[in-house]
Amino acid sequence: MTPFAPGPRLSRHAHWFVAEDDSILVAVVTTEEKYTVADEVLAYALAWQGDRDLHLVLPKTMVPTTVTRLPWISSPVKVWSHAGGDLTEVRTLARIEVLERLRPLRPRVSKRFELSEEHQQWICDITPSDLDAHDRSYLSWHHRGLQVLKISTRRGGLRIQAGVQYSGRSVTVAPYDRTFDRAPTGTEVAEINAEVAAAVAADGSRSSRMREHRMQATLAYQAADLGLKALHREFPAYRGLDGSPSPRPGRPGYIDFLGVDAQEQFHVIETKIGHDPRVVLQALDYAIWVQAHEPDLRRGMGLDASDAGHSPHARLPQMHLILGADSKGLAFNGYLAPQLEALSGDCRVRVHLVPDVEATPLQLQALAPADYWIKAPMVANPVRGPRWAGRLNDDLRATP
Repeated sequence: MTPFAPGPRLSRHAHWFVAEDDSILVAVVTTEEKYTVADEVLAYALAWQGDRDLHLVLPKTMVPTTVTRLPWISSPVKVWSHAGGDLTEVRTLARIEVLERLRPLRPRVSKRFELSEEHQQWICDITPSDLDAHDRSYLSWHHRGLQVLKISTRRGGLRIQAGVQYSGRSVTVAPYDRTFDRAPTGTEVAEINAEVAAAVAADGSRSSRMREHRMQATLAYQAADLGLKALHREFPAYRGLDGSPSPRPGRPGYIDFLGVDAQEQFHVIETKIGHDPRVVLQALDYAIWVQAHEPDLRRGMGLDASDAGHSPHARLPQMHLILGADSKGLAFNGYLAPQLEALSGDCRVRVHLVPDVEATPLQLQALAPADYWIKAPMVANPVRGPRWAGRLNDDLRATP
């Protein structure tokens, strides 16, 4: 084995090696790494794998998340678990085994936030008019996808966060974040309303994450442009099994959108702006979870659940990647083409590029699979070319 060093475009959370005959790529992750880096390591490994076999040498905490994905990945991957100097090969699971293991991760219902009558009186003069209201385990109001007001309970009082809650070293003014054990005075209410109004007038943050929220807020009204009849935003779900010391069995998260088409079939929609090599695995994780819980999800939405089941032969919900252009004009990064190629042939993925994430409505430009590998506006050069099967397919197409 020799070190594998194709340049800076490789995860630093693993040690990389390649066989002398270039037949095997190996990624070794130490026990000092946080268990969630398994996402990034697998994402980079699939991008660079090419025609090689892939061997992942992982701490035990990273194994559960990784093995739940492999039945839907067609490229050859072998997982090894290490602990205390011992190295053990991990058995590859069948799809039905993965679905069975995910069944205990039942659909989550966010606890509805309710204010007492006294607290309702405290905030009656706070006026977030014409803003989108959200009700989870707290109350919040958004402007074009950006949260500008959040109210939650804290030690018997009310915590009020007004304006954009900036963080980081570049922040020069502390965001408005106060906990009240009494009703805010008239002066304090005016300060809160002024913070909200200023955030709305400034039209929000220009950070990538905030711009993604804005893109999602616009996309929420464009279900028909995706061939869907309904979009359920920030749908509570799980991203596979949790191998951390935490007692929770799974990794909770939110699907950007869970869509339903005219045939009442589910679709998983994930959005991203700019560089993120993990978006394909994120969509895959949620699609696997949705398939595992399709009957419960259908019943919860009032859809026909008579034909829904856990058959290993059933296809995953179709996945959609909505990718917005970053400051450099790139939406489809160089890792995505080889990652999408590594998925099993029955995994259906549609890619949509968004040239202007602040436009209303969004312009969704479909990217055909053949164009994944071609540098173009919004499409980066792939970090490597197609695997041998893809090259053979291209040669056969070119043969008269």
